[in-house]
Amino acid sequence: MKVLLIAPYVYLKYDRPLEKSNSSVTPSSRGDFIPSGACLYLAAILRSNNYEPAILDFNNAVVDKHKEKYFDYCKKIIIDHLNEHKPDLVGINCLFSGIFSDVSKLAKVVKSHSPHVKIVIGGMHATTFTKEILTNCNDIDYIALGEGEKAIVALAASVKAKNENLLSSIKSFAYRDKDGVIKINRETDYVEDLDSLPMPAWDLINLKEFEMKLDHYYNPRNIPIKHRAYVYASRACPCVCNFCDIFLVMGRKHRKRSPKVIVNEIEMLNKSYGVNYFSFNDDNLTLNKAHIMGICDEILKRKLNLMIDSPAGLWINSLREEVLAKMAEAGWVKATISVEHGDDYIRNKVIGKALPREKIYEVVELLKKYKIMITGYFIMGFPEDTDETLQNSYDMIDELQIDQPSVQPLIPLFGTPVFKQVVKDKLFIGDQNLDELWKTPLSLAQSKFVIKPYNMSVDDLYKWRQKFDELQAKHWRTNPNQVTSIISHNINPDSTGVFPRLIHGSQGK
Repeated sequence: MKVLLIAPYVYLKYDRPLEKSNSSVTPSSRGDFIPSGACLYLAAILRSNNYEPAILDFNNAVVDKHKEKYFDYCKKIIIDHLNEHKPDLVGINCLFSGIFSDVSKLAKVVKSHSPHVKIVIGGMHATTFTKEILTNCNDIDYIALGEGEKAIVALAASVKAKNENLLSSIKSFAYRDKDGVIKINRETDYVEDLDSLPMPAWDLINLKEFEMKLDHYYNPRNIPIKHRAYVYASRACPCVCNFCDIFLVMGRKHRKRSPKVIVNEIEMLNKSYGVNYFSFNDDNLTLNKAHIMGICDEILKRKLNLMIDSPAGLWINSLREEVLAKMAEAGWVKATISVEHGDDYIRNKVIGKALPREKIYEVVELLKKYKIMITGYFIMGFPEDTDETLQNSYDMIDELQIDQPSVQPLIPLFGTPVFKQVVKDKLFIGDQNLDELWKTPLSLAQSKFVIKPYNMSVDDLYKWRQKFDELQAKHWRTNPNQVTSIISHNINPDSTGVFPRLIHGSQGK
């Protein structure tokens, strides 16, 4: 039985210019493209269960060249594939809310051409708004909740056997029964042993479609960057940040692949496909010291000459000099740290990070010592924010002088504590119809605020937005050849006063 897996193109349209910035802060085009990890894993598990998967990953450089006409281009490719291969099941990845509009249109393309083909979608948005999507989108037959490996294999078995009675036994799954009644089984069924999963199906995608000029990358090892790939060392995050909804998909139990299995994949990609730049996109990569050290030791033992980054955001409390030194030795050239806020009260009491101010400065100093380029995640616009708390964030960013500060507006994601707070206290700006959130796209590059803090006006927020934009432009670097130490400062945890991605998914750790 044939299964087609589709990853939609992510159309980024920046909604504001930064007048005092450079092009590296507000790029006019995409910087790079990386194959969908979800499709690679799902294809691998399907193939190991004797199904015949194919991947159409549209989030690539070839599709990007079609710009605003990208959808017509993707539509043609899909129809050609349906005509030639005639799959019985189509899976569409809907990781972010911002791409749901395209996901629903892609489903309509498939159904209009091949009405008999069953369509399943998965990802954060689909997991969050399961009932709403199945109620309103007749082109979508099924939804896999959370992790999709076990669900898609069980679904494929049902479709192959043409036995809808099997659907009721699939965990973390939703569907409409023969009477049109929506059935949702939220019983979780996580993959506990990640080493039991087969190697992601890299052979089913063409890496050349993802090639882009990457000369702007920080390249201290001075090796030509041909391809970049995501790898995953673990899943889930036990932290309880009030804005993060990643637990809805991955749960809170941290599950790890063994270092040997991880580096087997890295070595295969390096030697067979020429990949020499790897991005660990874990929810909490460095949570376990022995695990991250083991990965680094395995890379070093095999003498792999690589460059590595971690764009999803490292948990700052887990970073010690021993760990960062080993990461640098193994090939880490860039790290993203999730500070979230420069105000101690907001960061620790509101968000719940339990992250001392001193630790932030210590880790930034260490990253600079080992010449690891730094991106820092910050969020503005929490309900408790004030001019004073945002000034504290501004001052911290200016003092740290990290290479790439990123300050994004808070998006109250459905299912999170901050979303419940915003609804309860009626903090949405304008008339927000909560029943329509399932189809409301959120741009990956938006600057629009959707909630108003208790003690700030909307105009105040946008004034601060401009200040942070100018601050980002002041410090933003794409290839710092010389890394200097942060300026001298006296750390006083009590000196900050009374109040110390953008996308569906975690905005940091």
